[in-house]
Amino acid sequence: MGRLQHTEGLTDDQQELLKLVRRFVDEQILPVATELEHADEYPTEIVEAMKEMGIFGLMIPEEYGGLGESLLTYALTVEEISRGWMSVSGIINTHFIVAYMLLQHGTEEQKQKYLPRMATGEVRGAFSMSEPGCGSDVSGIKSKAVQGEDGQWTLTGQKMWLTNGGSSNLVAVLVKTDTGADSVYRNMSSFLIE
Repeated sequence: MGRLQHTEGLTDDQQELLKLVRRFVDEQILPVATELEHADEYPTEIVEAMKEMGIFGLMIPEEYGGLGESLLTYALTVEEISRGWMSVSGIINTHFIVAYMLLQHGTEEQKQKYLPRMATGEVRGAFSMSEPGCGSDVSGIKSKAVQGEDGQWTLTGQKMWLTNGGSSNLVAVLVKTDTGADSVYRNMSSFLIE
């Protein structure tokens, strides 16, 4: 991975972290990736090791128990993990999408409830967008959320191709909501489902 070695301006901490991840990939991912892939087996031991390393909390701020690393550090870490086995990087990337959505758009109560446990990997995120018949064309989704008189939301619809669906315990689900906006995209919301 010569490109990683030539990324300029990395701090000593970033270099040490990437060295640790590189060694982890060489010792714990590469030797088993092909076998697990062919067996269609979830990489439980790899995921547990990544939890111990703090990778699930890589970009979650320290105030929520994460490492508070930069997007560059995250990208280089994922690149290194992908070198070992692309499927494992998908586990991290999908988790990151949910954590990032929470950081950018969640309430403080949601951040306090989920982010510390996401940082440790106890809670792992998945994002549910695709549906039968529309793939990744989100303008065509049919799943919807309707708010009742009691203030509670009811979600209906069908989703598919849920990355991390079998191992996550917090799913951000994209649905249509009637908010009166003039754009189909502004009439959508993501709901957190435990």
